[in-house]
Amino acid sequence: MNRILIATDGSPGGCQAVRQGLALAATTDAEATILYVRKPPHGIIGDAYYQRALTATFAPARQVIHDALASADEMDVDAEGEIMEGDAAEQIVELARSRDVDMIVVGSRALGPFAATLLGSVSQAVVHGADRPVLVVTAHHPEERRAAA
Repeated sequence: MNRILIATDGSPGGCQAVRQGLALAATTDAEATILYVRKPPHGIIGDAYYQRALTATFAPARQVIHDALASADEMDVDAEGEIMEGDAAEQIVELARSRDVDMIVVGSRALGPFAATLLGSVSQAVVHGADRPVLVVTAHHPEERRAAA
C-alpha cells in the first residue's frame, strides 16, 4: 500500500477515521492524504457577507486538518492535508481517483438505517461510488452502550 486517503469532518466518526487511517498508514509505511470537504456558503447572502461566511467555514476545516497532521507527525506518517469544497462523497471519490490512492478511509456517524436513509450517508455514497477499497470506521461511544444495556 502506497497512499491512503483519509476523509474527516472533525466529528467523532471522522476523528476515529483519522486515528485508524494513520495507524494503517504507519503499519504499511504508506503516505496519507487527509481530506476535509466543506460545503460552500450560499451565494444568496450577498457579496458583503460572502467573504465573511467563506472565512468562517474555513476556520474549522483548517483546525481539523492541523490536528490530523499533528497526529500524523506523532505517528511518523508522511501526510498532507487538503480542503475541498462541494459534495463530500463526490469530492472524496474524485480525489481518490486523481491521486490513485490504494484505500479510502471514512468515518461514519452510525445513524442507523432509518436516519441514514432520511439524512443520507457520506460513507455509504463513497462505498457505492468508489472504484477502490473503502474502510468505514465508526466512532466508539462506550457510555452509550452502557446506557443501552
